[in-house]
Amino acid sequence: MKLELKKIKYCKWMSEETHCYSAVVYVDGKATIEVSNEGHGGGDNQWAIKPFTNQDIEKVETWCNKNLPKWYSSFDKSQNDKDLEYWCWEEVNKYLDDKYLKKGFKKDLKSKILFVENKGLRQTTFKKCKSLTDGHLKYFKSKYPNRDALNFMPQDKAFKIYAQYMK
Repeated sequence: MKLELKKIKYCKWMSEETHCYSAVVYVDGKATIEVSNEGHGGGDNQWAIKPFTNQDIEKVETWCNKNLPKWYSSFDKSQNDKDLEYWCWEEVNKYLDDKYLKKGFKKDLKSKILFVENKGLRQTTFKKCKSLTDGHLKYFKSKYPNRDALNFMPQDKAFKIYAQYMK
């Protein structure tokens, strides 16, 4: 069974104790379950999308319990099965991490020259520079011709490198 969480809508200002969100769980490529949480600390709401039924939700729940890695509670030192709700919570967290990571990446690329050195992500900044110009980039290339800056790479490759060091 392949699970995907898509069509995620997140409301930051409504998220108090849990994420306030709505999304759709796709099972083997088919929109099967609508999920949401009001963000006040309660559990998720789950509805089957026609032609699917509550029995299909139960099948997904059973599959999650049997196939997803257990989670460990530091509160009572127990190992627990992952259920659909826990899986959705993890997927919303991944979505938010990725969203804010991409936002930081774009902001950093706009005002800094980023490069990998000594097993870490390093940066060159310019005083009072809110947005890099061609002059900044040419200066960096002339001063450090052997450094591969993320700013000069295809964006998808640069983001993978950025994410590797920022997570």
